[in-house]
Amino acid sequence: MLFAQSDSLLKLNGFQESRNKINQTSMIVLGSWAVGNLLSGTYGNFKAKGEAKYFNQFNAMWNVVNIGIATFGYLNAVNNDPSSMSNAEIFKEYNSMQNFLLLNAGLDIAYISIGLYLKERAKNSSNSDRLTGYGNSLLLQGGFLLLFDAALYLVHQSNASVNLYPHLESFMQGGAGLTINFNF
Repeated sequence: MLFAQSDSLLKLNGFQESRNKINQTSMIVLGSWAVGNLLSGTYGNFKAKGEAKYFNQFNAMWNVVNIGIATFGYLNAVNNDPSSMSNAEIFKEYNSMQNFLLLNAGLDIAYISIGLYLKERAKNSSNSDRLTGYGNSLLLQGGFLLLFDAALYLVHQSNASVNLYPHLESFMQGGAGLTINFNF
């Protein structure tokens, strides 16, 4: 029994290590996107005119937050030690991340919807350049984040399909289960 628990812990540590690497890579992607948008947005804010100015301005402001998220996420993934976590903690953390990504996808759709609303509202506004620029920025940022969150969800799901789900029964210590098979 001790060998089985040790073997399952090694497999789960491997799953968590893969998850941490996925999170590190994804935070580098998000951080790169944010830095690129912050630099180009700041430049465009001072050089562009009209709706392009506001588009760049909003991109720069939006990505200050993304840099913070990417930095926090990267440091969390780098400093996460699978050997200090129980099987249940690793599984709970994985489920929390998947739920968080689904929630984020919903927020991303809201960002896109608000962007569409701002563009529509701009048609009858004295601030049409600002509303159109901000709306276009929300469409871009929301679209990117929707693709990012969906891709990250699927990559984590794929990792779990290979490194977690096949071994799930052996990870649960002290649990009991019942299987009923009907053969016709």
